[in-house]
Amino acid sequence: MVTTKNTLILWTGPKHSGKTTSAANLVHIVRAEGFNVAGILAPSLYLNGELLGFDVLDLQSENRVPLARRKTSQNKAGPFTFIDEGLKLGNTVLGKQATKSADLIIVDEFGPLELNGNGWRKNIDSLLASSDAVILLVVRRELTDTVRRLYANVPCRELAATKPDAIDDAITILENCRHYIEGQNVRA
Repeated sequence: MVTTKNTLILWTGPKHSGKTTSAANLVHIVRAEGFNVAGILAPSLYLNGELLGFDVLDLQSENRVPLARRKTSQNKAGPFTFIDEGLKLGNTVLGKQATKSADLIIVDEFGPLELNGNGWRKNIDSLLASSDAVILLVVRRELTDTVRRLYANVPCRELAATKPDAIDDAITILENCRHYIEGQNVRA
């Protein structure tokens, strides 16, 4: 069980509905508002309309490396093969040291791999237990209830990623958390 002192945002929508694109827009806007953003995005790669895979993008350095590619044979579980370089970058970027000054930490995406205890899961659990940042998990709509149950003890807001007010709502959450933390520091 993860005990937490922060807020969790579930950035939701159906598969391939623009969750990553809207999260990238959120990054741009919240940085303009003076917030420090860390974490990862996983932009899709397409060729002639066919999904080839995903990269991992470090939101602080903008370093981008391959994360997963579509398998050429389907005899193994799942349609994608994960690439060590991408997993290593993502795990480093989501570590305590890399995120220590962040107001917002974005994790794109929290999916079946993480629900099974793999992928970015250990990093997310650690950040929820140790960070004051708002954690935003990009989640497919059909997994939202499962993620909510997993993190039932974490204050959580679900925002529909492609709705026009989602970014404004995320900024309000960030501002409220900033005011709360500033108030705690004054008392300390």
